[in-house]
Amino acid sequence: MKFCPQCHNLMVPVRKGEKYILKCRVCGYEKDILKQAGYILRHQVESEKHVKTGKISEGKMKPTRKEEEREMLQEYYEIFLETFTEEESGSSE
Repeated sequence: MKFCPQCHNLMVPVRKGEKYILKCRVCGYEKDILKQAGYILRHQVESEKHVKTGKISEGKMKPTRKEEEREMLQEYYEIFLETFTEEESGSSE
C-alpha cells in the first residue's frame, strides 16, 4: 500500500492509457507504478448492500418409503408374470 505524500490518503491503482498509475482519489496526486510491483485493487461491500441469492439445482431425490415399496411391488409383479407365463406355456405343450 502506498499513501499520498500530499494528503496522506490511500493511493489506488488506476489505468491510464496503456499503463497503470497510483492515484490519490482525494487530491488527485499521481505516481507511476514500477513494473516489479504488483498491485491488486479490491472492493469491500458494506453488509447492508449485500444481496442474498439462492441456488436451486435439480438432483436425484431420495425415494420415499412409499416409492420404495411401490418399486419393490412392481419387481415382484414382473417376476410373478414371468414365472406364470413360463408355467402356462410349459403345461400346454
